[in-house]
Amino acid sequence: MNILVCGFMGCGKTTFVEAFQRNHLGYEALDLDTAVALSVGLLPSELGEWINKHGLDVFRHKESLLLNEMLNTPVPKLIALGGGTIEAPGFWELAKKHKLVFLDVPFETCFERIKNDSNRPQTKLGEEGLRSLHQKRLPLYQKADLHLSEEGIKKIVSLSSLVHNLEG
Repeated sequence: MNILVCGFMGCGKTTFVEAFQRNHLGYEALDLDTAVALSVGLLPSELGEWINKHGLDVFRHKESLLLNEMLNTPVPKLIALGGGTIEAPGFWELAKKHKLVFLDVPFETCFERIKNDSNRPQTKLGEEGLRSLHQKRLPLYQKADLHLSEEGIKKIVSLSSLVHNLEG
């Protein structure tokens, strides 16, 4: 079973997945944005500039190709998706075959974490633009197999407990 972790920018997807880098279940823990950056020869901190230069559509296409590659190997994966991966063409067809976890963190918390992050191209939308984007994506995030509130995230102390929640 592959596990995809979704949620808005700044909700903690990368941190959540990194917590399970070492696990006894054999899962490979990956960050999709980092994989995209590395695939185009960049450091993750340079990805925002690359997106600004090449455009969001090119980024989404690259992201989709990499996600497909990652999921088509026999090693189970725990993958932190990008905040907008759920909007990429073909994502929902692909997601049907895997488990999707939504980190349901309030917009205000996410905004506080990202508002000064120049590596996130969409922060140029400002608070109201980001709030609108959050509201647009929320129904998609809510299609996830498992929703974790901030309290719920804290209760997942091991990959075993996450898998148990998904299977239960």
